[in-house]
Amino acid sequence: MNKVSKIQIANIINSKKYPYLIVFSLAIVLRLVPEILAFPYPVGYDVINYYLPVIKNFEQYWPTISNQFPFYVSLLYGISEVFRAEPQFVISSSIVLVFGLFSIAIFSIGRNLLRLDNLQSIFLSIFVIFQLGVLRTSWDLHKDMFALALTFFSLLFISKIPKLSKNLIAVTATLNIMTVLADRMIGLLLSVTLIGSFILTRDRGLAMIAVIVIVIYALSLQANHDNIEYNLKMVGPNNSTNEIYNPTNLIVLFLVMNAILLPSGIVGFIKSKLIIFKIPLLISVIGSFTWIIFPNTSAFLPDRWIVIFSIFLSLFSGYGFISLIENRRISISSRKLNNYLIVLLPFIFLGSAFAVSPNNSYFNIYGVFHQFIGPYGPLTMQYNSISVPESRSLLSVIDWINNDTNTPEGSVIMGSKHLRGWMELELKERTFLFADNNSKLLDSDKYSELYLLELKSRQSTKIPENYLQELSYNKTDFSIFKLKLIE
Repeated sequence: MNKVSKIQIANIINSKKYPYLIVFSLAIVLRLVPEILAFPYPVGYDVINYYLPVIKNFEQYWPTISNQFPFYVSLLYGISEVFRAEPQFVISSSIVLVFGLFSIAIFSIGRNLLRLDNLQSIFLSIFVIFQLGVLRTSWDLHKDMFALALTFFSLLFISKIPKLSKNLIAVTATLNIMTVLADRMIGLLLSVTLIGSFILTRDRGLAMIAVIVIVIYALSLQANHDNIEYNLKMVGPNNSTNEIYNPTNLIVLFLVMNAILLPSGIVGFIKSKLIIFKIPLLISVIGSFTWIIFPNTSAFLPDRWIVIFSIFLSLFSGYGFISLIENRRISISSRKLNNYLIVLLPFIFLGSAFAVSPNNSYFNIYGVFHQFIGPYGPLTMQYNSISVPESRSLLSVIDWINNDTNTPEGSVIMGSKHLRGWMELELKERTFLFADNNSKLLDSDKYSELYLLELKSRQSTKIPENYLQELSYNKTDFSIFKLKLIE
């Protein structure tokens, strides 16, 4: 690289606007690539099973989602209606934009709270956005990602609140309100963080924001009381055991998400003065280990808290690496830039492998832990409720089912609950039936004739002996059996 090129790069990095553009553009590309590779099929479990069906049938779903913190999905629906845009385009575009805004929040925290220079803040932003926890959240937990982006901006402003103008205080309050309306868990995290921050600072402006936010969050919880009541029953004396939420699985998940971040995270936690970010970090680590007190239950969603903890931990971990590099504790090269790149490259590789590799790729090391962490998320972002190749096969199967010569109108199709979103969107004049255990449903003898759709890689439904079965379809990834109850 010649001297002129080095000067140009230095000028770009040291400018006021270009670093923001660099960080934003990198985040946009990172999150856009999985969408492009999977196109025309969506990525994200909740995208196919929640966002797409809800936005396409919003009025039908409203009585249900109105009690489930509907701010984000309502926003997507409004955008879709105003611009007459396809729901899938709106969903994908929105999460890509949110991901970009999240990266800007990290950069701003580096510049304004940690007092880092542009190069260090760019490092911090890239380090965080390539973390598994961040990418996994953006995969299908879109309203969580939206709420987290708002939370990071909110905490950035709150940390400056004694010096904020009235207009910025109003902006901060608005961001906080949007956060608690968007997601229950992040809303709880933000509300407790505001309380903790007020106890430490005793600032009146913060007290006003905290009261407003907590009241609005409490009202939202009141509307969500059915789900809360259900969760409380799950931790009662008669709760049923959930084998997925066993200690081994959760410990492995915690280590996969956080083990590589913990050493430098501890350094960053000790050296930084980000008290307002230390509060949600501590809250989320407590949530990550609720399974110790309430084992084998999903009531407190410890897997989700583990992911949230890893996101906050990555902020401190990135700062820890910066501290170590600046103090020459990590000094592989004589040039600081090279040391930053050496630290970044493994994380960029791991994040990129998770974002773009096929489901069965040997580049994705998380596959080693699949038997433990598989129930909590995908091994790659090239996945919705099934893999991208299986999505292609499923659409062919649904076309076959929709043909009256293959299955008559009014037919009942039984299949995995993971396919419910696909079936709602594509199945015509037929009923899709699913349950947590389809074998038990068949044992009830409720249906005299139906079609059983099985994904070959997950073929698990045991057909009772009192059903005659005929293989009607057997191609690529799926099989269909015609079942008829013996009178």
